[in-house]
Order: sequence, then structure tokens, then C-alpha cells
Amino acid sequence: MAPMSLSPVELNDSGPENDIFPAMLGPEYYGFDHITWYVGNAKQAATYYTTRLGFSHIAYRGPETGSRAVASYVISNGGATFVLTSPVCSQNTENGRTDHNLTPEDKKLLDEIYAHLEKHGDGVKDIAFRVNGHVRTMWEKAVANGAASVVEPTVIKAIAPAKGQIEIATIQSYGDTTHTLVNRDAFEDGAIRCFMPGYVCVESDDPINEFLPAVEFEEIDHCVGNQPWNGVDKAVKLLQA
Repeated sequence: MAPMSLSPVELNDSGPENDIFPAMLGPEYYGFDHITWYVGNAKQAATYYTTRLGFSHIAYRGPETGSRAVASYVISNGGATFVLTSPVCSQNTENGRTDHNLTPEDKKLLDEIYAHLEKHGDGVKDIAFRVNGHVRTMWEKAVANGAASVVEPTVIKAIAPAKGQIEIATIQSYGDTTHTLVNRDAFEDGAIRCFMPGYVCVESDDPINEFLPAVEFEEIDHCVGNQPWNGVDKAVKLLQA
């Protein structure tokens, strides 16, 4: 799965200025919210994107913020936002125990990341779409048309000093790549600066960027989902449904 960052239709607070693909059955897409990558070393990957492609750190979660299983570096350039996630502990300790004081949810996530890395190497795990309206409406339509539910519609409350809430749901259409639907309308007036509840804002940037030429992205234009032989038509029909 390879995301491309180019210049699409201009976005504003009410969605695309030119509504090329109007949604007739409920919530509409604003565009890509973010792309989540599973990588072996999230800090190193984030450094590459910031020093080579002009991205900036905007948010973080990891052991320092209470995340025992993973570390995630959120970087952005214009409207392109990447979440680079890697495990911070092994699946098994030397004595064979696997607790690490992890919750069942953390253990499940850790197993998922290791399996994805073993199968695909560093790569895209989730393509998140930003939508307006009720996430549940879109999630129900997707599941009714054959998508598998990964995370049911969930409201995540902001932690002070942030305000508001985010509504999300995740589905799986084909392969191991998932799609998360994100509604930010009630979260800090829709701002993406602190990304999501559970993350801390990062204001500092890599000092080396002061000496490097700027690389300016606008938005993520499209993502390509590679398919096996004779698999394209099936994937297209599923997404169109």
C-alpha cells in the first residue's frame, strides 16, 4: 500500500470546494485524515521523513505517556499526516512469559504489529478517512456490504487541556489493510494539531531542518492498494458497494 502526496481539490471547513463525488447516502468524506504505518523503528522512520521530506513532529505517544506496548510518532507536512508505530517490547520475555504488565488490548496490538512486520516489513496498516456526520451510519453501510468490522463506532473523549471528542470506527475490506473513519467535528473545532486523545502535542522540531530547504506538501492525493492476480475487480466492487 503506497500513499502519494500531491495537490488535490482544495479543502475547507465544509468539505471539498468542488464536490466531484457527492455522497448521497449520509456522511461525506473530507479526504484522508492520516495514514498509519507499522515499522520496526518508529523514531528512526520519523527522523527520515522530517529530515528528507520536510515533515514536522506534531504528536507522540509511548512509554512516557503510558503506552507500554507501542510508540507512535505523528508527523505532518501540509495536509499529509503519517502515524509511524512500532513495538517497544518483545512478544516473549526470556522466561517465556508474555505479560509485560500489558492489558489484553495491548497484547493484541503487539501481536498484530509483529505479525504485520513479519509478513510485510515496514508498511501501511491503516488508511484513515475524515468524514462528517455520524460515523455509525457509514460503518453500518460498509459492514452490510461485506466489510469486516475491526473497531465498532467508538467515541474517544479528549483529555484536558484539549476539549471535545472524536468518533472513530475501523473496517477491513481486503488484505491486511484497514480503513478508519474519523469524525473530528467535535474535537477542538476539528483541529488536528494534537492529533487524538491519548497523544501529547510535540512543538519542537529537528534542529537540522533550519538548514535544509523546505519541502511543501498539500494533501495526500491517493493511495494504491496492490492486489493479487484477478483481485482488482473484487476489491473495486467491494469499495464501490
